[in-house]
Amino acid sequence: MVVAACILPVGARGDQTKAKVFIQVAEKAMEIAVELIERAKADGKEVSPAVHLVDEGSNLLARAKAAYDRGDYDSAAAEAKLAQERFRDALRALGPERPSIDEREATARLLEAIKRARERIQGVRDALTSSAEIGGNLREQISSKLSQAERLLDDAESILKTNAKNASEAARRLAQAEKLISEAYVMLKHASHEPNKHRIDAFLKNLERDISKLIDELTKLKKRGVKVDDLIDLLNRADSLVRSARDKATGDDLDGALTDIQQARDITQQVRREIAKRHKP
Repeated sequence: MVVAACILPVGARGDQTKAKVFIQVAEKAMEIAVELIERAKADGKEVSPAVHLVDEGSNLLARAKAAYDRGDYDSAAAEAKLAQERFRDALRALGPERPSIDEREATARLLEAIKRARERIQGVRDALTSSAEIGGNLREQISSKLSQAERLLDDAESILKTNAKNASEAARRLAQAEKLISEAYVMLKHASHEPNKHRIDAFLKNLERDISKLIDELTKLKKRGVKVDDLIDLLNRADSLVRSARDKATGDDLDGALTDIQQARDITQQVRREIAKRHKP
């Protein structure tokens, strides 16, 4: 069937879902334009203006994909929209009749994205249920965001099933839902990290006390003429690891903090063994 190609509006800054859909729609528009150009060429028609427009659209589409890959979804959506317009102009240049992008294809993609968003909601809900450390107030906030997201997904699905031509509004609701899901996940992640941070802080305080006591012992040994400079260097290394672990914990790199803590512990245990040996007459 030969009708006008559809153009979707640009999404909001950082809107990954819309950017992806716009790029997919532009890709489909390019396929149709190229196919129609080949048909027109076979019929002996002049296609140079249309070819030039398709080339411009292809460059814009490449820029949209590059922006998407680097996470600049606002620019990706804008470039994809411009690409769609070039492909539409190319279809116009071929004559009065031009094909449409299949609206059902865009609808199917959005419905699939809605399905994945619902799965993410369930995943966050499951994690929330199993996190006993999270307080009631924060738990309620996270649950509220997920409920809001579910309502937006219901709206988006209803729009697509009753008015497929209004896909851009459904995409907007989907994007709002995904933003709420992401916010809920971040809140849950940070809340889950808090107990671990408390434990790491306790580990670090114990290590600092151990290092301080060991330095006192080494100072006494040194006054007695025992060579302990190598052990002092080891404790300085342990102290550096403790500071590194604290910085990493502050930056939410808990795995890195635990690695530094384990290395610092190994050093203090090594120093204790050496002190025991050098205490011997």
